[in-house]
Amino acid sequence: MPEDRSLDEFGRSNEDTEPAEAADTDTTGGDSSPVEPDRAAVDDPPPVTATATWTTDGADCERCGERVERRWLDEGDRVCLDCKPW
Repeated sequence: MPEDRSLDEFGRSNEDTEPAEAADTDTTGGDSSPVEPDRAAVDDPPPVTATATWTTDGADCERCGERVERRWLDEGDRVCLDCKPW
C-alpha cells in the first residue's frame, strides 16, 4: 500500500512561483518618443463581401432568370450554379 503524502509535496517549488522576466516592451522607438501603431490597419479593415446567398423561396438568377435557392456572386451578379464559371 502506498504511503500517504501531503498535497504540499506536489505544490510548486520557489523557482516555479517567481515571476518570469518581463519581455522587452520598449515602445519608445529608441529615441524616447512613443511609437505610433499603424492605425489604418487597425481602424479600417477591408469590407466583408458575401460570396453566396440562400433564399428559402428562391430568387432569380441575374443572368439566366432561373429561380434558385442558392446564388453565387460573380462579377457583381448573383448567379445560379449553371451560370457560375468555376
